Amino acid sequence: MAASIKDISQVNIPEAYELIKGEFVSEAGSFVLTLRHKLSHARVLVFSNEDENKVFNIGFRTPPKDSKGVPHIIEHTVLCGSKNFPVKDPFVELVKGSLNTYLNATTYPDKTMYPVASCNDKDFKNLMYVYMDAVFYPNIYHYEEIFKQEGWHYELDNEDDEITYNGVVYNEMKGAYSSEERVLECFVMSQLFPDNTYCQESGGDPRHIPDLTYQDYLDFHRTYYHPSNSYIYLYGDMDVEERLVFMDEQYLRHFPAISVDSEIPLQKPFGSMKELTTSYAVAKDADCTEKTYYAFATVMDVTLDQKICKAFEVLFYVLVEMPGAPLKQALLDAGIGSDVDGEFCDILRQSMFSISTKNAKKGQKQDFYRVIRETLEKLVAEGIDRKVLEAAINGMEFKEREADFGSFPKGLLYGTRIFKTWLYNDNDPYSPLCYDEYYAFLREQLGTDYFEKLIQAYLLDNPHAVLVDMVPEPGLAEKMEEETAKKLREYKESLSAEEIGKLIADTKALKAYQEEASPKEMLEKIPMLKREDIRKEIRPYHNEEKQIDGIKVLHHNIPTNDIVYLRMLFDIDGLEDYLPQASFLSTLLGYMDTQKHTYTEFDTETNFYTGGITSDLDIYCCNRDSDDYRLKFEVRTKVLRNHLKEALDLMAEMMFETLFTDEKHLREVVAEGRSRLKVRLLTSGHQAAASRATSCFSKSSWLNDHYLGIGYYEYLVQLDEHFEEEKERLAAGCRALLAKAFRREGLLVSITGADAEYAELEKELPAFLGRLASFEESSTGDEESALSKMTKYIPVPVSNQEGFTTPAEIQYVAVGGSFAGVPHNFGALRVARHLLNYDYLWNEVRVKGGAYGVACQFQREGDGYFTSYRDPNLSSTIDVYEGAADYLENYTADEREITKTIIGTISGMDVPLTPNMNGSRSLTGYLSGITEEELQKERNQVLNCSLEDIRSLAPVMRAVADSSNLCVIGNERHLTDEKELFAVLKPLS
Repeated sequence: MAASIKDISQVNIPEAYELIKGEFVSEAGSFVLTLRHKLSHARVLVFSNEDENKVFNIGFRTPPKDSKGVPHIIEHTVLCGSKNFPVKDPFVELVKGSLNTYLNATTYPDKTMYPVASCNDKDFKNLMYVYMDAVFYPNIYHYEEIFKQEGWHYELDNEDDEITYNGVVYNEMKGAYSSEERVLECFVMSQLFPDNTYCQESGGDPRHIPDLTYQDYLDFHRTYYHPSNSYIYLYGDMDVEERLVFMDEQYLRHFPAISVDSEIPLQKPFGSMKELTTSYAVAKDADCTEKTYYAFATVMDVTLDQKICKAFEVLFYVLVEMPGAPLKQALLDAGIGSDVDGEFCDILRQSMFSISTKNAKKGQKQDFYRVIRETLEKLVAEGIDRKVLEAAINGMEFKEREADFGSFPKGLLYGTRIFKTWLYNDNDPYSPLCYDEYYAFLREQLGTDYFEKLIQAYLLDNPHAVLVDMVPEPGLAEKMEEETAKKLREYKESLSAEEIGKLIADTKALKAYQEEASPKEMLEKIPMLKREDIRKEIRPYHNEEKQIDGIKVLHHNIPTNDIVYLRMLFDIDGLEDYLPQASFLSTLLGYMDTQKHTYTEFDTETNFYTGGITSDLDIYCCNRDSDDYRLKFEVRTKVLRNHLKEALDLMAEMMFETLFTDEKHLREVVAEGRSRLKVRLLTSGHQAAASRATSCFSKSSWLNDHYLGIGYYEYLVQLDEHFEEEKERLAAGCRALLAKAFRREGLLVSITGADAEYAELEKELPAFLGRLASFEESSTGDEESALSKMTKYIPVPVSNQEGFTTPAEIQYVAVGGSFAGVPHNFGALRVARHLLNYDYLWNEVRVKGGAYGVACQFQREGDGYFTSYRDPNLSSTIDVYEGAADYLENYTADEREITKTIIGTISGMDVPLTPNMNGSRSLTGYLSGITEEELQKERNQVLNCSLEDIRSLAPVMRAVADSSNLCVIGNERHLTDEKELFAVLKPLS
């Protein structure tokens, strides 16, 4: 056994592999083996370390030749059954019944990846086995229905009906193309790379997906899904030799090497910049006065030089991203748009630097370009502030060394990053992870003109660039829908009676295929753990109540590698009527000038010393009651222990010395906040709709919607459109809210760190508390007067049925209800939720209905909802929700099936925790009053869940699937066609 290799002598490389290199990579804490399978020429990287969260990823270079979406459809379909696992959906079977910590597949512009992760060794091997079988021996060659279901198909139920398109990927991409930002991004990329694969949409353009034939789809798999074109990655604490032998014996040795032409040719540089125009869809009656997008983007052949890529990551932050960044601020000052964005992208063979602005007036394209050039030329001539660059480097390096990616496995992030170079150069597989030398180099360049020369060479003097204006086109969505309808009408008219009959028969055959369950003997081929493989005990909380200067401190004593995770939680229960304003205040802090620094300088100081300082609102429900809650205004930082003093000084400056006098910048923050929240609502419409539906009956959900969701968006719209009338009241209100919120009384300090980190807090916190006391004493007493002039948002949930129309071609459909008064076993409810999500709802809404996603959720306090994602349907989805109770009431399953669902449920409960997540979990339990005993009881209920327990939850489903609490975000025509469902129907402006 060769687990956690520290030296090449500790592993015997199987004869089937050639060792190319073996070395320790300190930044990843891993001994890395670079291997090549001799017979198949598969590339293999092994990162051996002590991380129990093991990762496997197999990727293929998959350059599309058109925009029919074939790489994306194959990504979906290879996971629909294979030679050794011939069930219809092994992916779902694994989700239902494994302890995975990650299970997915992803299509990129030039590659497709299939990653899995698990902390359980047996489970990890099972996942790896199923995924390798899926990519090399998929059932797609035997069942065309798989292609039709996941890709696209004609649908015709009756002779007199209109023919329609349906398919999961087809509907997913209709949703993706409903995003204005996505439309602009795709257009820019297609124009920058007109001669290679990047001009195509690998995910599929909905207008072209129906042009993909079954045969072309199969040919793509035959061509690219061969070990000779594969990139295999293993990470974590595992028996390396055993895994290598398994891959060889089961798969790789059965595929002699072939030549696969998947190289990505370089796009020939342009002789001069291209100026282009395109359009995007807005509502028929939309005001198009200030709705134009402008974009400037350049291509640079630097992907394989990760030192330059790292420098451009720094430059992008400094030029575009940071508060007051010069390019962003110059455009805003020139009145060109209200929200500036962009990216530096180095995951392609040639990298891209782009900047765009939205909500601009027509006819400003040349001004947009002029402002960018003049700003960059000035920076090159005068130089970039050294401390700004150094702070950006510090902030980036802190995040890389912290390696906290939340619930996303660290090994998976590493495995994704290495593809930046590995995909294009076999001899440079993991240089993106070797960042020590890059940051050392960049620090050496401070005080030189290195960064300015990069700007000159790649942004100013680079002719391989495009300048784009994207203008709104009212009615474009309807026009495109009509073009599709016309195409389908003409197709139907071209068919004979026999061909129409066959189409009806094919539709019925596909539905019959979808209805048919996989035989038990096939299901049992999917490897599965047993209940005894599952840990019986919960993970404990880490809460130690202490005091510093009379203030309660909750110490989460967890090793953090010298990082202090600090949270200040201020009680704002008395401010619940002003939650939208308080939410906006949390956005302003750190984004406005203070008495000592401009907001740009403050950001520099923050990055120089810390890993970030943020503020937010949080609602903690107590006693399993959604109307019993605590409201907290939270200020957070993460910082190395030796810089805690500086972090506390900066927190105090932000909290007690922020100025609200810069009306121009205040106006910019309002407009940017509105713009970005709208994007979030449209791209995560399933969450926004669910939050709105539950706000109809739950006070805590009402508050959540009004500081985070549609309710908050409506507040920002009003503030944006009436800013001149509101600005003085807003500034005075912010000062009053600060004075009301930041008080010693009710303050709770939470620290995650070991004893050394706590000792540092004991030393440094008293000075901060002294400044807090001085801030309280400085109160003018005018707070009540200022608050009285602000609009109150009193939480009064009222049952409602709301539809919010958009130009999108799909819907997000949510219903919600309270089950607080319905007797239930919460552990069994967790199991039922998992069962519904990956059986009933998955089959009815996704597989048969064609939606990209669907889910239900049930909270301890008795709030529940159903919601769909990128859904072509509306009322039929609501019908499915209402059928959930009958499904559970009549549910039948054997012990193996119930055990599988229990295992999958536990997987969702046992997500690996970073130190910061572990501290947050402990804090939430403390504030919500959920004890370890209650958690253990719930876990026991999950582990002991029976068929009768699941069936007993039907009344809960009836209470939750209540269409009197309805919210739908989606296509204007679709919602109008079913307007009888809604009491309120209005645009999401």
